[in-house]
Amino acid sequence: MVDVAHTPNPFPNPLDNPPKPPGRRWLPWSAGLLGVALIGGSVLWVLRPAQSLEIPRSACWSALSEQDLRPLAGAHGTLSEVTPHPRIQTPTSPDENEIRSNACHLSWHGDDGRQGRPLAVKVDPAWNGIEADRAQDAAHDRRVTPLDGGPGTAWLATADGSHRVRLYVRCDFQVPAGNDPKRKTAPPYFRVDVGSDGGTTGGTTAPSEQERQAYGDIALKVARAASAEYRCSNRVQLPATAPAIPDLGQQKAASHG
Repeated sequence: MVDVAHTPNPFPNPLDNPPKPPGRRWLPWSAGLLGVALIGGSVLWVLRPAQSLEIPRSACWSALSEQDLRPLAGAHGTLSEVTPHPRIQTPTSPDENEIRSNACHLSWHGDDGRQGRPLAVKVDPAWNGIEADRAQDAAHDRRVTPLDGGPGTAWLATADGSHRVRLYVRCDFQVPAGNDPKRKTAPPYFRVDVGSDGGTTGGTTAPSEQERQAYGDIALKVARAASAEYRCSNRVQLPATAPAIPDLGQQKAASHG
C-alpha cells in the first residue's frame, strides 16, 4: 500500500516557487550605470564654461536702447561702446566739444573668438549736399539707391563694404561765428550715417537682413536725438518707422552676373 501522504508530488504547484524573470538580475547593474551617467553629466554641466550675452542698456549718446542693439549682437559674447560721449557734437555747441562726439562705434567680442565692429554711426552737417554724396558713391563704384522715408527727410542705402544707410534730415540751424569761413552758411540738412565698421558679429562684411534693418531703425532714433542737439528752428518731420533696407550687394552681384 502506497503512503500517499508522504509521497512527493511529481507536479509541484508553480505558485509555490515562481521562477525569477531573467531580466531582473540586471536591474541593479542598470540602475548603477544610470546613476553614474547622471552624476557624470551633472559634473560636466557644472564644469562647462558659462556662456553669456552682454549688451549695453544704452549707447550712442543714450539714443539707443538694448532692444535697438540686440539685432547686432551674436548668441554669446559682449557688445560694448568704444569711447562713449554723452552728447552729439554739432556746430551749434562749439564750447562743449570735450563731452561731445559726432561718431559712435560698437565692438563685438564673441565667446567663440569672433570679433568685429558691427555698428558705426556718424552725425554731421550735410555740407556737400545729397546729390554730391550720391555722385561720390558713383565715382567709387558703389551702388546707391534712394528710399522712401516721407517728407522732410531723404534716405540713401549704399552697397559699399559696410552697406551703409544715410538719413538726411531737413533742419534749419545757425552756424556760429568763428567757424570755417568756407562753411559760414549752414546746409539745409544734417546727415546720420549708419553701417558696420570692420565686420559683423557673424564674421562677414555683408550684414544680414536683420542687421540691415537695424541700421535703418538706428538711423531714425539717432536722428530724433540729433534734431534736438542741432536746435532746428523748423518743425522736423521724421517718419514713425524706417523704410525697408534692401540688400544692394546681392542686386549688384546679380547685375554683373
